[in-house]
Amino acid sequence: MKLAILLVNYNTSSITLECLKSIFRYPPKESFEVWVADNASTDDSIDQIEKQFPRVNLVKSSANLGFAKGNDLVLKKVFKKFEYCLLLNTDTIVYKGSFDKLLDFAENGGFGISSCKLISPDRSFQPNAGSLPGFFPVFFWLSGLDDLVKKFLPIPSYHQESPKFYLKDRQVGWVSGSVMLLSSKLIAKIGLLDEKIFMYGEDVDYCMRAHKAGFKVGWTLSATIMHIGGASSKAPRFKQWSGEFKGLFYLYRKYYGSFAAFGIRILSYLFICLRALAFLVIGRVEHAKTYAKVITNI
Repeated sequence: MKLAILLVNYNTSSITLECLKSIFRYPPKESFEVWVADNASTDDSIDQIEKQFPRVNLVKSSANLGFAKGNDLVLKKVFKKFEYCLLLNTDTIVYKGSFDKLLDFAENGGFGISSCKLISPDRSFQPNAGSLPGFFPVFFWLSGLDDLVKKFLPIPSYHQESPKFYLKDRQVGWVSGSVMLLSSKLIAKIGLLDEKIFMYGEDVDYCMRAHKAGFKVGWTLSATIMHIGGASSKAPRFKQWSGEFKGLFYLYRKYYGSFAAFGIRILSYLFICLRALAFLVIGRVEHAKTYAKVITNI
């Protein structure tokens, strides 16, 4: 078969159901199956999915395993039977033709990992790619230099926020796991997601492993998917920011060693403090408080 669509659900019954509705409203033209890994939800997720979507393959976990383990529960079952596996967040809404355009982009470009344009519920653009976390891309991101010079000079950044970066299809360092199309050839070569990562960083890690194995990572403007963001967590901004830094520290330990990880941690603390101070000065107190909380959490 062509495509397995994987969702990991954790207490997001209504949002997951809306995502599933959009999938079956605008399904891919090629053969496909939908799989949902439920991370021991305590709401009515399982009952509602079974009732409203009997076609969905449901895999039930006895605990909240996080993003990587939840997806791996399904990936190990299906990747040999499909040409592609799409990791799709439950807080997404699929638009007409998105699956087909994303598949065409991956196949025509020979990409092992692919993603596409994301928009927020207010239709604003949502960045979802970046450069691999070498020293300079991370430094430019932490310091904010990428924002300062993006109008004049494109520079590598761990998180590419500039809309100009996303004006055309391109090869990138990494793409977000919110919409992440994986070639089964890639999975067979490099294995499953890193289950030591509960959430945040597993997508970057997988893209790093793909690059090391000789696969390309791509992003396309041709397909569009709405991503709500933060649907399964309280205080989503704090969770995201602290999760990103924890993920970055883990990646540095894994790929560059303890000394480099210590250095990037010190650099991060410095710039987090500067960010908090800057937001306080311009009157964005809640952002400043969130960054202060992040420091104590990472």
